Amino acid sequence: MPSLRAALQLPSPKTIYVNGTLHGNTIFDNGTSADCQWYIDHSASPAFNFTMYVLSLNETYVAAVNAAVAANGTWEGGSASEYRVRLGKMNGWRGQAQNAQKAWEAVEVAGGTSLVGWGEGEVEDALVGVNVKLSSVDNVHVRNLRIVPPQDCFPAPETYPATWNARYDAISAVTATNIWLDGLILEDGPEDVQPQPFLDGWLVDRFDGLFDAEDGSDNITFSHNIVRNHHKSLLFGGGNKEADRDLGKMRFTIYGNHFNNSDSRNPLMRFGTFHIVNNLFDSTNNKAPLFPASNATDGADADTDVHPFQYHLGVYNQSSVLVSGNVFRQEGKHAQDTSRVFTYSDLTRADIPARLCVRPDEGGVGDTFNGASVDLEEVSRGIFEYQVGLGKAVEGGLVWGCDGFGETEVAGGFASAEEVESYVLAEAGKTGGD
Repeated sequence: MPSLRAALQLPSPKTIYVNGTLHGNTIFDNGTSADCQWYIDHSASPAFNFTMYVLSLNETYVAAVNAAVAANGTWEGGSASEYRVRLGKMNGWRGQAQNAQKAWEAVEVAGGTSLVGWGEGEVEDALVGVNVKLSSVDNVHVRNLRIVPPQDCFPAPETYPATWNARYDAISAVTATNIWLDGLILEDGPEDVQPQPFLDGWLVDRFDGLFDAEDGSDNITFSHNIVRNHHKSLLFGGGNKEADRDLGKMRFTIYGNHFNNSDSRNPLMRFGTFHIVNNLFDSTNNKAPLFPASNATDGADADTDVHPFQYHLGVYNQSSVLVSGNVFRQEGKHAQDTSRVFTYSDLTRADIPARLCVRPDEGGVGDTFNGASVDLEEVSRGIFEYQVGLGKAVEGGLVWGCDGFGETEVAGGFASAEEVESYVLAEAGKTGGD
């Protein structure tokens, strides 16, 4: 990692080749590795303790400590008053410990840089435990690498028992333009890394996204990548407060990718224009169907996975989404359930709707689901009406049709869905397939 950091500081334009596997927690060129305690010890707050931090957010626990303070008593074998002071500092200290980890495991890529895996031989070219940051840059190409994001040593709990705010993506783009991510494998690891058992029934989730882009990022191509073994993979666009920065930008092409065991956000889209073309989606759906008309089998319960499959395409605030020639393969208890192809959020204003265009490519290849032709417009309408019935969307909050998408050719050259599937399996990922 020190050598990669030095290379990234060289003048642009430049091409940097990665030969072999680099680990984000490698501190020195002699291979010395850091762990979570190392980051704490080398932070501005070496007295931070992750268990105490989580306890400091527990009102019942804090009340018990306060009672011991009021009684001039002891806690954990020492002064309750002194312990209470330390407890109150944990939340602020957490950020300082997290910054120590970020200083080592996050790398900034300058504009005019190509970051490329050396080859396709037996030696893997990979960045493991690395957050590749594209911040206010232009013209960046990342290709032919496996990238595993860091596991956040210091995430913040949000919703009991397993929803946490972790910090690091495999790749993050902020106000970045003209970006091409091609031939990558983005994943947690060989298997989906599940949350780890922790205090009082909490399950610590240390992963964030695989590729997130926001704050007016634009002209991004995400092609021929494998996205797998993760639970919230691609997030494009910020929340409502960031709309002014994203509207009129956030133009993405998502082409020829293999989403395999990716539980959600394949991708989630806000405030931009997104072409989702000729991708392969593999999922295992054990969750109960959203509604009976979704071709699901009644009577089977969802499994108890912490990160069960949730959805593929998230059509959110004012997004304009074109889908064409995609292949969906699904197994599990509800293999034929199409109710989780799409999900929607913040479609509550008919005056600023989201838009969905379902268009076959130039060869006439439409979308397929488990080998059969599927009308994704019909599927999407059913899901939308279900959410309207729940009061989570309003009529007119989503409109269908291809007006506004222009006459741009979305793809072509495939005679069948089988050809699309074969193409993706052969071309996606740094090794030329699975």
